[in-house]
Amino acid sequence: MLLSWIKKHRWLIFSLLITLPTVFYLLKPGYFNMHDDLQMMRLLQMEKCIKDAQIPCRWVPDMGYGYGYPLFNFYPPLPFYLGLIPRLLGISFVWSTKLLFVFQHLASGLAMYLFASAIFGPVSGFLATAFYSWAPYHALDTYVRGALNESFAFIFFPLLFLYSYKLIKEKRKIRPLLFLSLSFAGLMLSHSIMVLMIVPFLALWVLFLLLTEKKLFLPDLKTIRLPQTTGLKSFLFPLFGWVSDINFSLIFKFLLSGLLAIGLASFFFFPVIFENKYVQLDSMFRGYYSYIVHFTSINQLFISRFWGYGASVWGQEDQMSFQVGHLHWMVSLPIAFFALRRFFKTKKPKIKKETIFVLFFISMAFFGAFLTHERSTFMWNFLPLLQKAQFSWRFLTVATFFFSLSVVYLPGLISKLKPSLRKNIYLSLLIILLALNFSYFRPGQFGPITDEQKFSGRAWMLQQTAGIYDYLPRWASTAAKGKAGDLIDEIEGEVDITNKQKGTDWFSFDALVKNNEAKITLAQHYFPNFKIYNGDQELVFDIEPELGRMTFELAPGEYKIRTKLENTPVRSASNLITLFSLALTAYLFYKTCPKRKQ
Repeated sequence: MLLSWIKKHRWLIFSLLITLPTVFYLLKPGYFNMHDDLQMMRLLQMEKCIKDAQIPCRWVPDMGYGYGYPLFNFYPPLPFYLGLIPRLLGISFVWSTKLLFVFQHLASGLAMYLFASAIFGPVSGFLATAFYSWAPYHALDTYVRGALNESFAFIFFPLLFLYSYKLIKEKRKIRPLLFLSLSFAGLMLSHSIMVLMIVPFLALWVLFLLLTEKKLFLPDLKTIRLPQTTGLKSFLFPLFGWVSDINFSLIFKFLLSGLLAIGLASFFFFPVIFENKYVQLDSMFRGYYSYIVHFTSINQLFISRFWGYGASVWGQEDQMSFQVGHLHWMVSLPIAFFALRRFFKTKKPKIKKETIFVLFFISMAFFGAFLTHERSTFMWNFLPLLQKAQFSWRFLTVATFFFSLSVVYLPGLISKLKPSLRKNIYLSLLIILLALNFSYFRPGQFGPITDEQKFSGRAWMLQQTAGIYDYLPRWASTAAKGKAGDLIDEIEGEVDITNKQKGTDWFSFDALVKNNEAKITLAQHYFPNFKIYNGDQELVFDIEPELGRMTFELAPGEYKIRTKLENTPVRSASNLITLFSLALTAYLFYKTCPKRKQ
């Protein structure tokens, strides 16, 4: 039984095995330097939220120099929710963070195999997985940038394209719709910018499928006979003829899938849209973070073998690599040539869908690479939403995805060769792929470190202050220059403070105000809907203009002060929509489960 299963799924097993060496250094004891060295800190904040019953997590207490800010109200939280699984098992923050990167590499390899093999077969699935897993930009995201959230896009890109394909092919089944919704929601909860980047390509893919699968028909203007009348009816006649051929049921399913995805992610999606006005986001898209600073060159994309662990800078002096992968683009060119040759030599009714698919993949790969080059500036200017990508070279994620799919056509091209020769071709490709890219899948600096060392001393302070202007509430004119006080920053008057307690989005203390009226400035940024109570009575407070802290006055007497971040109507409604969507998804999965015979 086991041997037959292994034989049946051998290419899946090979795909996982070829992916494993990409995470070799992650499985060694120790930790490594990365550009975004806040992953452990974010995981710590998420764990504190859940332990404090702040679900979903929105406000992180320790960042912003201890003044806190609404990180997970705007920063996609999915990887850190997943990171709680190893934490529940007692695994350290160091290892839990590394395991998230390991999971991403293995899951993205599996996702690519499922997609490529579903259309082109298991051998193609294996080749695509190898090229996807060993792409230079994949290594860059992990070992140089430490971009955990962005790297999760490598998982969801193949899944979005797979379940779009299955939704059209298996039109009477509801499970592809559910999996497509979950994949889209997963991407939304992993990296918002990646959603903006992949959606146009996904829309083209869906339209492409509808046309090639003959689920959507375009009008043939040569065969349309216009009525002899003039006026509006005459003009609209061809349009009505085309509209009548559109498969609206499929389009409705895609819309339904998108709505369900938004519903699943709404606890994050709607606050991002409706509450971003409460934080200062301009600094995230100006200066160094402007897309125009980070265009690549032809040399960087296709020729240079440079690999570094430094920063991306203006011009061509970058200390990090932006290559798409030498073998990736080199293999795609002859494959494109042979696919085009078949396309033009074969009569149209006999053209295989695989030929059209691979031409689509390769053209999208080069287009994705083009968007990283300064020659695409006109497109960035024409579509301002693109500018939210910050780094124009982020489109290498898209280019990597499509370039890796170019090899799926190879088994069909060499299918008539002897089996031994085919195996030698595959083996040679893998050897060259690993020889070119193996050295990239390692950190620049690696050494021993413990949770205690990472969360104490100078290391702790650096994590508290890193990205301090990201999501800074708009009521603060500047970020904090010093550490927040212990619940209270300033007291004017004679006040005894006792019984201090602090959670993630709340804290409390007892105050005894003597003689004259006192003024208290809390060590806490304001954000809607922070409330201050004395027992059950809500207090009126002001917001000081420098750090955006909450201040209030107390007359002489005894007080039990408590401050708490409560939900706004947007947050409450978003949470309810997510709960409803989760329940609906679970119900639909249950209803579509195969019924066991009694």
